[in-house]
Amino acid sequence: MKKIKINQKESFSKTITEYDISNFAGITGDFNPLHIDEIAAEKSIFKQRIAHGMLAASFISTVIGMYL
Repeated sequence: MKKIKINQKESFSKTITEYDISNFAGITGDFNPLHIDEIAAEKSIFKQRIAHGMLAASFISTVIGMYL
């Protein structure tokens, strides 16, 4: 295993798809309309659907586990 060094940087890019949102909601049980329902989300402060925060945060694990 490689050692992580001070100031070492890495990045990861992914387009979050409908499939990702649906699967994450199914796995976690988080069917909040902000993530699932376009009409309900349009009435929110975001004006559109948004990805689950924990889905986005989980990509930190990808960077650490796969690239660092």
